[in-house]
Amino acid sequence: MRDVFVAAAGTSTIGKHPFGAGRELARQAGVAALREAGIDFTSVDALYAGVAMPATPKAIGVAKEFGLTGLPVVQVTNASASGLVAVHEAMIAIEAGRYDVVLVLGYDLPDWDENSLARQSFLPPPSLFAMWAQRRMYEYGTRPEHLAMVAAKNWNYARSVPHAARRADHEVTVEEILASRMVSDPLTAKMCTPWVFGASAVVLASREGLARLPGARWPMPRIAASELQSEVYEDHHIFEGAIVGPPQISRTTFSRAVEISGVDPVDIDVVQVHDGFAIEELEYYELFGFAEPGRSESLLEKGAFGPNSRLETGLPEFSTDGGLIGRGHPAGPSGVLQLMETRRRFTEHGDRVGVCHLLGAGSSCIVQVLVSTDH
Repeated sequence: MRDVFVAAAGTSTIGKHPFGAGRELARQAGVAALREAGIDFTSVDALYAGVAMPATPKAIGVAKEFGLTGLPVVQVTNASASGLVAVHEAMIAIEAGRYDVVLVLGYDLPDWDENSLARQSFLPPPSLFAMWAQRRMYEYGTRPEHLAMVAAKNWNYARSVPHAARRADHEVTVEEILASRMVSDPLTAKMCTPWVFGASAVVLASREGLARLPGARWPMPRIAASELQSEVYEDHHIFEGAIVGPPQISRTTFSRAVEISGVDPVDIDVVQVHDGFAIEELEYYELFGFAEPGRSESLLEKGAFGPNSRLETGLPEFSTDGGLIGRGHPAGPSGVLQLMETRRRFTEHGDRVGVCHLLGAGSSCIVQVLVSTDH
């Protein structure tokens, strides 16, 4: 199979946008990615779109924002994982030789407010993830301060990201996180992802396709592995709305993706995760094998998983654009934004290996391993 590269990227701002602006945001992100690649829409072989919300404009309509060129349009809907799954499907098509240059969009913003976005027939995610936190507090003695350490780190990463939803004008402290409004004990508002919208885009290309992209620059991320799995029954399984799903799904998907990539886990520099709530990232440190069970808290206290973590602890940095907590979680675009951030880290920080991870309503999980390539 052929190599697949992330050749260019673009995004809208992530934040509060009016209902009905979905097509315009998608156009902004797609045009930005095409401009960086040095091409227009006529040079694209296919368009893939990741959309999580049913009332968001259909991909075939969004394609008309770029031009009527007759190319195939594929829409993928897989909850929060939609963007990364759209990349996964486009990657497979490029590997198979079907296409050489593909535009992948992630976007979500309904055309109208049906007043049902907040109505759910299941326990809301903050309550379910608060159960994770309470269980960990019981088993390992985790304190709210540890959750606040994760959240403060991600808020402060987001301060330097132009498109992030939460850009504080000062360094956010653990005390500030703890003092914010309680949402579901022990999770405060600043430990939770905000309700935001936006759009993002990447141009994927085969090595042959890169020759058609005058804006492509090395080093460039190569997608070394993309693994997609769904949940398997286990003890204490939560079926309520299939929102959280079992933690094991992240462990097995991560392990398989790393195995396929041929990367040694000790060489991973940066990891982007589904940190919708601070307890999630804390758990992923261990589920991915970077900490022994119950040891994440002590590592956080030593500065692990934040800025300079690789130099000081040998462990990767997590959620370096602020993640879902700081940058925001606009659903469909979130996975594409993870690729965009990993690409930035390769270019600006010299990182060589990155991992992107998302859950789709807890019932599916996708993990992609990216490797910086110089030529």
